[in-house]
Amino acid sequence: MVIGVNIRAAKIFYRMWRGLLLHSLFVVVVNFGLNYLDIDLSLSGVISMIGIVLSILMGFRISSAYDRWWEARKIWGDVVNSSRSFARQLITFTDQSGLAREHLENIIYRQIAFVYAMGYSLRQQGCTDIIRPFLPQDEHHQLIGKQNLPNLLLLHNLFAVKLLEKDGQLTNFEMLKVEDTISHLTASLGAAERIKNTPFPLPYSYFTSILVHVFALMVPFGMAELAVLTVPVSITVIFIFLAIEQIAIEIQDPFANRENDIPVNAISKIIEIDLKEMLGDVILPSKKQPKDGILM
Repeated sequence: MVIGVNIRAAKIFYRMWRGLLLHSLFVVVVNFGLNYLDIDLSLSGVISMIGIVLSILMGFRISSAYDRWWEARKIWGDVVNSSRSFARQLITFTDQSGLAREHLENIIYRQIAFVYAMGYSLRQQGCTDIIRPFLPQDEHHQLIGKQNLPNLLLLHNLFAVKLLEKDGQLTNFEMLKVEDTISHLTASLGAAERIKNTPFPLPYSYFTSILVHVFALMVPFGMAELAVLTVPVSITVIFIFLAIEQIAIEIQDPFANRENDIPVNAISKIIEIDLKEMLGDVILPSKKQPKDGILM
């Protein structure tokens, strides 16, 4: 996620310079034909109507993309809150029960492993080495090669909590509260997977992109009356529409491991720090810092 305020303009142009260059060359050619070859072809009225309609469509396009991005961010906010609630419930519910710290630590560390596994799986990256420090060796070995590690880690934690209830460390009511929190984590995992596994509607994105480029080809004909200002004004208008389209493309898949995506690694590190601090750990990891204004 880009959080720096000193992002260079070069980064904005990087992914759209080819299209902008081609359209700029076309604008120059059209302007030459209209002014020096006496070609009479003005579309000023038509281009105004098309521009208004396309502006409305582009507004819906970027709004839909942002809705996906913001929903993904809210899901991870829920994961943060549920993880803290899970740790707080276990710590307070077992405070007077004489539960060995090792057992409590295993469950809460497994929750940390779940958070990292969720983030890496959404980005389709392997995470067996990442979660190794948070799990017993035999359990880690069992998880190698499994398809959905986050889901299995939640299952293992539910089994661990059920054993606490069986041993009298938790009451039935407390067990229900903890199970409800695990269910909430499951819902968050499923919601994030829904966003990841449901691509942005192709006809919507594809035809919107085509319409933007078609409109860009018509722009210089609609600006013919501006004479010497035809080229700079046309290029500016084309740049605005291409930039809006690129912004939508950048944010429509919030788990693609790109610079504008949800910083799941940084959020996971925050959860790790908070849960270890709640356990009373003295040595805590450092928060992830942005690199070149980008937090991953």
